[in-house]
Amino acid sequence: MASDVPGTSLRAYRINNTRDRHWDRLMAIYEGVFERGEKVALVGPNGSGKTTLLEAMLGHVAFDGGAATLGHGVVPGYFSQHTQELPKQGSVLDATAAATGLPRPQAQTLLGRFLFSGWETHERAVTALSGGERRRLVLALLVASGANFLVLDEPTNHLDLESREALEAALEAFPGTVLIVSHDRALLDAVPDRIIAIEERTLRSYDGGWADLTRERAAPEKPEPLEKPSREPKPRASRPRPTRTAPTELELVEASIAGVEARIAELEGKLAGGWSDMDVLTAHRAARDELQELLARWELLFEDGQRAPL
Repeated sequence: MASDVPGTSLRAYRINNTRDRHWDRLMAIYEGVFERGEKVALVGPNGSGKTTLLEAMLGHVAFDGGAATLGHGVVPGYFSQHTQELPKQGSVLDATAAATGLPRPQAQTLLGRFLFSGWETHERAVTALSGGERRRLVLALLVASGANFLVLDEPTNHLDLESREALEAALEAFPGTVLIVSHDRALLDAVPDRIIAIEERTLRSYDGGWADLTRERAAPEKPEPLEKPSREPKPRASRPRPTRTAPTELELVEASIAGVEARIAELEGKLAGGWSDMDVLTAHRAARDELQELLARWELLFEDGQRAPL
């Protein structure tokens, strides 16, 4: 089973000068990297080329004047809004165990997370599932497939509220990278770390979820500051830089970052054989959140240090 293991550079796709020759309305110039563990959403009006762009990134459609580069060790898993392949024979539990390689008890746990609970449900024939149930099962199999880069095209279509919430929880706990196309605003607020929006035939990235994007779009543009007459700078008295005997706060934060990165690497090693251990998944998610806070603190301290007088 493929996994997001330590030492893998999971820069999922680098997109350069993207233009799809099979869809001539998107003339986007975009350069970006999807980092390991990042959750990203792609949004835009109907017919703006979202699905086509996903398929081009996965190599299903050729680029014209652009490229998508798969990072080392990346295993993509694609959920299409149009087709979901499932076995034509066997039970729900049989299909899950066969597709994921999980032992039956772990396969039952996985099914429970996607609202397939109880022996009768597990023993139902796959062919007897409704359309919404089939989508739920495909999503469960994809999340546990060993892919470490999930590409999901409208995954919540035809799912009820409970199923959507179960999918949100599974994607939040997923240790790999996720790229979602969706119109589901609840999903867009719950899962992504940032959103890439198709705007006026270009791609623009917004940090945060849907609410953050909406606030940024609604904010008035700041006027350009008027130029002030230049003044001669006052001479600054030179002073000796103090000798530091104790580590600076920046150095302490750097040491903390190194410790958390080592802990994340250890947790990812435990997840290499599968992602069914909820305690490890919870610890991995918490460590990633702690790392993001430390990195944000490091950037502030570094910028303050750059501005500090010599």
